[in-house]
Amino acid sequence: MAVFTTVPEISAKDFISRWPAGAFRSITPIASGIENTNYFVDTDTGRWVLTIFEKLTDKTLPFYLSLMEHLGEKGCAVARPLRTKNGDLFDHYDGKPAILTNRLPGEDGREVTAPTCASMGETLARMHLAVQDFKLWQENPRGLAWWIETIPRILPIVPADIRSGLAHELQAQIALQGGEAWKALPAGACHSDLFRNNAKVSDIGTGHERVTGVFDFFFAGCVPFIYDLAVTMNDWCTDMKTGEFIPEREKAFLDAYAFVRPLSGLEKQMWRGALCAAAFRFWVSRLSDFYEPRDAALLKPHDPEEFRRILVNRQVCDLYWPEASTD
Repeated sequence: MAVFTTVPEISAKDFISRWPAGAFRSITPIASGIENTNYFVDTDTGRWVLTIFEKLTDKTLPFYLSLMEHLGEKGCAVARPLRTKNGDLFDHYDGKPAILTNRLPGEDGREVTAPTCASMGETLARMHLAVQDFKLWQENPRGLAWWIETIPRILPIVPADIRSGLAHELQAQIALQGGEAWKALPAGACHSDLFRNNAKVSDIGTGHERVTGVFDFFFAGCVPFIYDLAVTMNDWCTDMKTGEFIPEREKAFLDAYAFVRPLSGLEKQMWRGALCAAAFRFWVSRLSDFYEPRDAALLKPHDPEEFRRILVNRQVCDLYWPEASTD
């Protein structure tokens, strides 16, 4: 859990009154997240989520919030920012930008099944179709440029036995993403961090699990759709102890995705590279979080080794590809 900014109840009551969310009742810290401060806020109209941004600024926030609003308007199951009584997408608390969003129905999505993966595949494909007319653009904030900046800084402080692997994959990704094939991939504004803890699921344990909504878009950027697909599948469909895909989850996810948005021959050609890029992104960011920790109440960095195992696996493993694809 990360709580960088403490919000006393007496302050929360006045602050929440800036939104048309109803009369304030209580505020409770949320036990998740490592970048922003999050609270549940209860009012007489229901439960909301207050997010206070510790790094994002007034200049960078509009991309993320506009994307969330756009997806919601297109009928996608996502958390949407509630505009303030003045019509603004965000306000400020203690000098930091803050938003209030609807709380999505369902339960934590960390424990998943093949039906859950199929539902997430369908949901993700619909999100990718929905952004085709989204006008704003932003580079992936944790993409290649960030890796090039971060890896030289952390190399001297990470274990010596992983340094060559980091440097080797960085060069491989520079070559891959600098190529014409990567640049020709279908792309758009994507979540880019759609792990299980960023989704809600209903009917858990019934065999008919469904994703009810997606939230936390604050690493979103404009990337190839298969990169976003790879980020999501590397978390939802993987045995984290071994780094290997769980075959029934992998197939369910890709089949459901391709049924809504058929995949192309070029995307098939670049699939392994996208999976490696997605694994590398989280290996690097977790190494940075682990070896360059920030102060926060109850903040515990994630294990970097999980994504090193995934990267090693994706470099050589057999890969399923759905029949519902185009040439």
